[in-house]
Amino acid sequence: MPVKKRGMKKSVSFSDDETLTRVRQSNDKKHNASPDGPPVYVKKTVHTVPLHLVGLLYYFIKLSDSYDCVTLLYLLVPLQIAYLALQFNRNTVYGHKVLKLRLSLVPISLGAALILTIPCMLIIILLGAPIAMLLQKTWLLAAHCCFLGLPAVYSVFNCNFKVGIFKKYFVAIAVGCWISCVVIPLDWDRDWQEWPTPLVVGAYLGAFVGYTVGPYI
Repeated sequence: MPVKKRGMKKSVSFSDDETLTRVRQSNDKKHNASPDGPPVYVKKTVHTVPLHLVGLLYYFIKLSDSYDCVTLLYLLVPLQIAYLALQFNRNTVYGHKVLKLRLSLVPISLGAALILTIPCMLIIILLGAPIAMLLQKTWLLAAHCCFLGLPAVYSVFNCNFKVGIFKKYFVAIAVGCWISCVVIPLDWDRDWQEWPTPLVVGAYLGAFVGYTVGPYI
């Protein structure tokens, strides 16, 4: 009698699919993904280092007339737009794709940064800034802080309002201001101790550190 061959049982294993799923989920967590949308992150690269802020600080401290905050602000805005277009946005990834610059969002982001100067100024006043005599200078400090955060403001709009990943850039600017306050009450009688010069310098240093180190945090 011929021997009957037993049929081979076919089995399907989902272990490979589960492994791939776990790897993708872990990568998404590393890049601040949420269950409601794709991951958002800034590439870890030296291309996000804002060297223009170093140049602006050198101008402000060494070359400007009596620490001219107004001229510094006029120089900051176009340079921040250039930094956003040529460096920061080119290294921002949303949904596994490098974002393209959306020109329509640039004026919206500028307007948002300008509007944010009002609540920012109120926060600075609540933390002890002079109200009456130096209100204009306090607003200038708030304007510097908000326009230093322009790349992050733009990215919030461009990344479907994923605010979490970009909070650290605003925090870095605020921490820089806060630390620089320590030199104001010192009895040295120097011009650079006058309000709000030390805080402007601190904001620029905080922004430089934030945009440089932020992608690695």
